[in-house]
Amino acid sequence: MSGYRGLVVAGLVGTLVAAGPARAVEYKLEVVNLQDTALAAYAKTAELCDGASGPGLDRLVADLDAGTVPGGVFLGDRTLRWASESVSHAYGTVRVLADIRPGGRRRGSWDEVRWDGKPGERSVWVVAPGGSGRPQRLYRIVLKGEGPARQFMPYVPTGGSRSAAVKYPLSFLWFHEERGGLWDRYISHGLDLGEGLGAVVGENSNQFFPDQVYLIVQQAAQPTTYKAVLFWRDPTYNLEMPGLGDPRPR
Repeated sequence: MSGYRGLVVAGLVGTLVAAGPARAVEYKLEVVNLQDTALAAYAKTAELCDGASGPGLDRLVADLDAGTVPGGVFLGDRTLRWASESVSHAYGTVRVLADIRPGGRRRGSWDEVRWDGKPGERSVWVVAPGGSGRPQRLYRIVLKGEGPARQFMPYVPTGGSRSAAVKYPLSFLWFHEERGGLWDRYISHGLDLGEGLGAVVGENSNQFFPDQVYLIVQQAAQPTTYKAVLFWRDPTYNLEMPGLGDPRPR
């Protein structure tokens, strides 16, 4: 009888150990902001289809890793930030506070953040341009999660459509960030996190100020590096008039 009790106790201990808290896994997110003209140097026509992958996009990521992309296409006023408590709550994610290493043309291509997290949880990160920097429109985005680098043009999800890059009015996102429930009621129905990384673009209705981007990571079971390349352009109406010379009389 005592031997039987010992087996039962040992079994319970083993069960409790197996059901213990999941170990932390290290994740890394790398983000860079570029002029939209940089994409043309890499992407073939077929790679501009929504969700497409290919050797041109792979070469873009490799050149960014190697630091060989020309410095003139980098945008230095777009900063990667960790999310506030209200934003994390609205997107149904854990809040992560971690050191972010800024990139740019002088310090390496990528903004980079590393953190320890639990597999299966989500985290959200914000790319928020400072002031009224130009260009203002997030045009296209290349995402690399657990699969190959893929190119997307963000759009408003309708009719049950899903994509790894979706777009909503920024005022709409801000409204629901203050009240919560944004993820369950809206974002989860249109954002595809099948490869572990997605983007929600907040389109600014004030055309003189930039859009805002939320990058959502579905944390994998193993250490993973996630990458996002954001391409920006000016709105078509915001093109400057060609110079007419000095109008002052001589």
